[in-house]
Amino acid sequence: MKKATITPNCHSRESGNPGSFSSSREGEKSLDSRLKMSRMTEGEGGNDRRGHWYGAQAARRYRGFLRVWITGFLLLTTPVSASDQFGQPRGVVPTSPAIHWSGWGAKAFERAQAEDKLILLDLTAVWCHACHVMDETTYADPAVVELLNAEFIPVRVETDQRPDIAVRYKHGGWPTTSVLLPSGEILFQANVLPPDAMLEVLHTSDAFYRDNKRDMAERVAQIWEQVESAQRASRQPHGRIHPAMLAQILEMMKREYDPVSGGFRDAPKFFEPEAIALAFSRSFWHRDSEWRRMALFTLDQQLTLYDPIWGGFFRYAEEADWSHPHYEKLLSIQASNLLNYLEAYQVTGLLRYREVVEGTMRYVTRFLADRERGGFYASQDADAPDRSGAGVPGDEFFALDESRRLAIGIPSVDRTMLTDWNALMIKASLRVAQVLGNREAREFALQTLRRFYKERYQPGRGLAHLLHEGHPREFGLLADQVFVADALLEAFLSTGSASYLKQAETVIEDAIRLLEDSQGGGYFDRIPSASSLGLLKFPHKDLHVNAALSLVFSDLFYLTRDPRYREKSEHILQMILEAGSLPVAQTGRAIHRFLYYPVHIVVVGEKSQAAARRLFGRSLAVYAPGKLVRFLDPRVDSLSIGEVTFPKVTGPFAYVCTERLCSSPIARAEELPDRFREIFTALTEARKPFSMRNGPPALNTR
Repeated sequence: MKKATITPNCHSRESGNPGSFSSSREGEKSLDSRLKMSRMTEGEGGNDRRGHWYGAQAARRYRGFLRVWITGFLLLTTPVSASDQFGQPRGVVPTSPAIHWSGWGAKAFERAQAEDKLILLDLTAVWCHACHVMDETTYADPAVVELLNAEFIPVRVETDQRPDIAVRYKHGGWPTTSVLLPSGEILFQANVLPPDAMLEVLHTSDAFYRDNKRDMAERVAQIWEQVESAQRASRQPHGRIHPAMLAQILEMMKREYDPVSGGFRDAPKFFEPEAIALAFSRSFWHRDSEWRRMALFTLDQQLTLYDPIWGGFFRYAEEADWSHPHYEKLLSIQASNLLNYLEAYQVTGLLRYREVVEGTMRYVTRFLADRERGGFYASQDADAPDRSGAGVPGDEFFALDESRRLAIGIPSVDRTMLTDWNALMIKASLRVAQVLGNREAREFALQTLRRFYKERYQPGRGLAHLLHEGHPREFGLLADQVFVADALLEAFLSTGSASYLKQAETVIEDAIRLLEDSQGGGYFDRIPSASSLGLLKFPHKDLHVNAALSLVFSDLFYLTRDPRYREKSEHILQMILEAGSLPVAQTGRAIHRFLYYPVHIVVVGEKSQAAARRLFGRSLAVYAPGKLVRFLDPRVDSLSIGEVTFPKVTGPFAYVCTERLCSSPIARAEELPDRFREIFTALTEARKPFSMRNGPPALNTR
């Protein structure tokens, strides 16, 4: 085995630690100026080359979001990158038998406080190459092992399994190495630390803690009091959501677009699925060829990250031209790319986009699917173990053909099934089935959805994030509730079965009760509790997931006509637009959904009739971004949707409708695409902002 050397950390799309903030004063920024400080989707953390001791700062509130930085001074500079030569990971998160790792929990914190020891928190990821390297170097070093076991409480957290911990403690990327006070506040953070640097950090942080313990305890108490005071003082933002806001978001996206290599950011290059979706929607409804070109060019350029042998997409690229990939494959990335490339195929009819969709589906089915029981595994490692145990780095392994890869071995698969990522894949699979007629994908997606709802949903607690030894764990995380509800709505649209709509409402009602901030607006990422450990007490709101929830609320309103859902969608958008640093493309999608009533294709006919099912299937395949398809059986369903009532006649018939306008009945499935194109102009002219009041936009409400 080659000697491992320290490598750069695995980049993150998200900003480190709770919240993402601008430094501007409250009440002085227009939406446009706030957008300048924002991210296309989730943003990326920097590859920090130094460890930082955070100076004592008062907790501050910016538009309802808080951040805590705890004690210290800039005492030392620690290199975290030394070479491009990678060590050889094992394909799983190794745990050195010499280090007495604890999981995140009350026992670890009780020990830390009873023994008055600092906590060493290792925030890692199964697929993270740099994490594997650090396991084989720093955490295998005898001096580090001895010091950690004797003087610290070592705690290891897998980031995908505990996203609520990750968002509060992650510092730029993975691994995140943190020294915490016994109560869990951050004293020191870095990414990859070689053994000598780790030893210096441990010794220095312990000495600093011993010398300043009383002062730190006082400052920590003051900070938490300020956090609680700010939360008590928070108020629900107000202000009208107006089309001018969407126009500003689109202008921001144009300014950030990379005309040379595609994408909406500089290096490192991550996928921007929400930006692509918004671009396609804008192109379709406004006949804007520039947005179509931007979306397709980006999709073509980022195919550098597509595996031509096995299919599927790698996680991201280090360079602006999409070169130097990081070769891990995450389920969530496969799901988002399936939706983007499927839409590209619908827009263009080009076979190459369909082949990418089919290749990605084959990859997921082969490597990431439990084909017997249903469900999708979380990720596949970048590197492959060879017969000698040394391993082959991803850049070498994925350059090989099929036979040579198999001769070496398959990179390890993390068989954890994460609820939110499975929900994303369920929705993508159902969409693929609608467009390409893939019945196997449809049935597997529905099987998975039924399994997850049965195994992981508990009334009053919501959905669990994962199973541990067969038991559901980590109930009530916002992302799980939002994306499962969205998958249930997609299942309702795909099948016409009202049971899925009822389940979606059940999940959302639990989310409202458990997670809504009725005072400050928006939804917390986890159930607030005064007994939470460490920074889990911090009241964090994930803006990207909140925007996704706004989309779900809007869809629930359009499907049920319950005005409460529309109000909640609006309240989320008001909170996001006041937050300072927002996920631009996802917010744009949510604003568009809120403002514009989606096109409905309504099939009226008996569901037992083959002709009705054919008409329904063709309706699902028609391309119209954001469309909703309803299958109404006159024997059991109401034939009224909003202000439109359909005649009870022998059919079946399909109707293309806006809020108040419907086409004449369409009797034959093969006629539907042409008829849709014929009435397209009328549809676009009828798509005015939904229930808008007159008056100028309110861009600054304070």
